[in-house]
Amino acid sequence: MTIKKSSHPFIKGALVLTAAGLITRILGFFYKIFLVSLIGAEGIGLYQMVFPLYMLCVSLASSGISTAISRFTAERLPVEGPGKARSLFLTGLAMALSFSLLIALPLYVLAKPAAVWYLGEKRCLPLLRIMALSIPFEVLHGCVNAYMIGQKKTGFPALSQLLEQSVRIGATWLLYQVFISRGLSPSPSLAAGGLLAAEGFTALLSVSLLAFRREKRPLARRLPSHPAFFENVRLIGRMALPVTGNRLMLNLLQSWEAALIPSRLELFYHSTSAALSAYGVFTGMAMPLIMLPCTITGSFSLMLLPSVSEAHALGDGRKIEETVRSSLALCVFMGVLSTAGFLCFGSSLGLLLYGDARVGGYLTTLAWICPFLYLTTTVSSILHGLGKTSHVFRHNLAGLAVRLAFTWFFVPFFGIQGCLWGLLASQLLTALLGIRSLGGSVSVSFSSMESILVPGLVSLAGTGLLKLLQRLLPVLAVRDSWICLFLSAGIWGCLVLPASLAALKRIRRPSHAF
Repeated sequence: MTIKKSSHPFIKGALVLTAAGLITRILGFFYKIFLVSLIGAEGIGLYQMVFPLYMLCVSLASSGISTAISRFTAERLPVEGPGKARSLFLTGLAMALSFSLLIALPLYVLAKPAAVWYLGEKRCLPLLRIMALSIPFEVLHGCVNAYMIGQKKTGFPALSQLLEQSVRIGATWLLYQVFISRGLSPSPSLAAGGLLAAEGFTALLSVSLLAFRREKRPLARRLPSHPAFFENVRLIGRMALPVTGNRLMLNLLQSWEAALIPSRLELFYHSTSAALSAYGVFTGMAMPLIMLPCTITGSFSLMLLPSVSEAHALGDGRKIEETVRSSLALCVFMGVLSTAGFLCFGSSLGLLLYGDARVGGYLTTLAWICPFLYLTTTVSSILHGLGKTSHVFRHNLAGLAVRLAFTWFFVPFFGIQGCLWGLLASQLLTALLGIRSLGGSVSVSFSSMESILVPGLVSLAGTGLLKLLQRLLPVLAVRDSWICLFLSAGIWGCLVLPASLAALKRIRRPSHAF
């Protein structure tokens, strides 16, 4: 199998996920704007406080298992055929669902002490109970997605992603109508209820896929035998335990960070409401915009794990090197252009999307993390594919330690700006550590300086020309008009993209090593 042919499923799958991700993100922006109009920035802040704890529970139940499912499916399918891959998937699914039920029940029962003592906010109680019910559904959906991605079949993950977002929006709107009809004030429970409905729907969709797939034997006869089941448990556990342990530690610290930031912000703002509002703007409004280009790099990263795992199992070092080189070039390219784009248009986006000038201010600071954020995601997927999960854990732990230090020492004196600086420092450190580990594992010809300088200089030149045009035509500089934003962005894109894309093609060719 040649590199050219073998790369087609990877590229096709990444493009499918990218298209679905972009549509989902666009829907998500409208959804977030709707939520802000209903529950305000403070309500968004409450929801964002609970979400890391929810993700901690999901990660504890299934993160290591879903990673193992994706990797083993990619490795075993070309070597041992679909039977072994299917057997491993069904075993992993049974394990993950069992763990999810064991985690969801205590979270539901102990929601009050978790809200009061751990999160420090009793208003999080109903959110925790609603989201606890979502855990088994998300675990089921996540395992099925991992199995499909391991086979490089991205149609179902892409479709379910779109439907999940659509159901979330529709369910939230219906719940809002119920609240209004009963004379109740909208609360963050609307968002939690929308999440529960969306996860329940995608879980039902996943079960339907398993039950009605076109295979010769019915699902009941495809289940692994007892000896095979316990052998699969041992095999999955060997990989899932360290991954789950790593994710558990990281998610524990992340959930602590989510609870810590509002309390440290309160020392700066001297108001709980102002602290939650600033936190909600940062995590619920600014960060989703920064993560929008990550839809492209994230889709490629999602496909990297099975692709690198398969090549690693087949001993195809050349394919690994080419995949890594192309992926890193794309990430740096997207990161540099995104930084320039947010610096140019961040203020306008914040005003037009949310009507809040704070969003634009946060975006101009967060813009600098884009190259490192996108690079970290891709490098982590490659290292997971090579089996170097401990490296990823150490890198993420170091980055999180930096964020916590900034939160504790800087936020009480500088407010939310301290969080932004901490995020920038942590992403820079994590990216550098990841590149160092990757350089010691894979021989990759890649000009890191050229990848940054070329799109950076092109973006700088394009931005300078745009500023000159805005002085000649002041209407282009109006920040609160969608028409002016689209015109300015279109001109900037025409100035920057052609030269940048030509540079990307050149950079993807082997040049010199890290």
